Amino acid sequence: MKKFLSLLVTFIIACSTFLNSANTSFADNEELSIPAEAGVLMDYETGRVLYSKNADNKIYPASTTKAWTAYLVLKYKPNLSEKVTIEKDPNVDGSSMYLKIGETFTVRELLEGLLIHSSNDVAVVLAEYVSGSIEEFAKLMNEEANSIGAKNTHFNNPHGLPDENHYTTAYDMALMAREAMSNSIFREIVKMKSVSFPATEAYPFERYFVNTNKFLTSDEKITYNGKEIPIKYDIVDGIKTGYTDDAGRCLLSSGVKNGMRLISAVFKSTGDDMYVASRTLLDYGFDNYTNRTIITKDKYTGSERILFSKQKELIYEPEYNYKVLLKKGTSTSSYTTKVKLNKISLPIKKGDKVGTLEVYNSKKLETTINLVATSNVNSVFGSLVENKVIFTSILVVISIIIIIFIGLIIKRKKRKKYYKKRIFKNRRR
Repeated sequence: MKKFLSLLVTFIIACSTFLNSANTSFADNEELSIPAEAGVLMDYETGRVLYSKNADNKIYPASTTKAWTAYLVLKYKPNLSEKVTIEKDPNVDGSSMYLKIGETFTVRELLEGLLIHSSNDVAVVLAEYVSGSIEEFAKLMNEEANSIGAKNTHFNNPHGLPDENHYTTAYDMALMAREAMSNSIFREIVKMKSVSFPATEAYPFERYFVNTNKFLTSDEKITYNGKEIPIKYDIVDGIKTGYTDDAGRCLLSSGVKNGMRLISAVFKSTGDDMYVASRTLLDYGFDNYTNRTIITKDKYTGSERILFSKQKELIYEPEYNYKVLLKKGTSTSSYTTKVKLNKISLPIKKGDKVGTLEVYNSKKLETTINLVATSNVNSVFGSLVENKVIFTSILVVISIIIIIFIGLIIKRKKRKKYYKKRIFKNRRR
């Protein structure tokens, strides 16, 4: 009997182990390996991490730093046509556009040199253009990184050349890449395959540069899943390479497939293995996950009758569509919503917040979306209510009338009291 029970328990444990392993996320087990010391795969839409390896370990970002530099230039100096004149030698090592004193470029041209050719001298020029000095720009880089949640990052320069106090993590860099890719100009530049600049008096040769990101341009091949395939990958649309001896090969990548964008961050790899690692992460994400729109503005449009309004009713909708990232084959039936309207006061302008839409997943609140008016809603009293001067005047007049009315009532009561006293006195006589 004991032997039978022992065999039964062993059988149950084996079955349990098998079933549990069948439900394990591929990202959580060791079958997915990448030839890099650190890596992160992040969904662009939701910011959810789909895979991580040493995500919070300290790493050196090398030239992937320039993605953050470019984003901050775009944020603080959005006039891309503004011209910048080179007034001094940037005096920096490494990859360079060989900028010469007296040359003039637009902000857009400098950003192209920064992101496509990875020019260190351009990074210095742009940092000083934005903040006046490299030190002040580094402060800005750190403040902005911290503001989006990159808490384990400290930048000391705009280009990523070796510095012990210039460090980050794979997770932080994925966050910054995601933020940078939210800018349409940044997205335009990082997917460019090449750029050229005409000769100038100070530099009498055309400058022509091919994007350092081989995912966009290369005819070279890598060994991937046991096969020789081209490095060039059509779903990739950016973003930035990096390399130093201490940092190793680094690559931030963005891929788009079936309307879904993923960000991969790979650090401390070797040779072309950084492309193998990056493609492994991107393919894993696209093969196993999908974006599903839970809330669409047109399907969640609602209305509310508004008394004394010209339009008779308020029409509202969610401020934005809401997407979630799900494992392929997962149902969305667990999602429910609840509308909560604010106390309505006229007038209402198109775009005004009028309430919230609560989104629940398995009865647990997942997010809250603002409900906004789709058009103006005005009072039937129009200018009387909406014109502050007239409205105040009406309130003053009404207040005076009320005061006079109250005064008359009080006076009338006093008279009654007076006459009652006289009648009482006359009776006593």
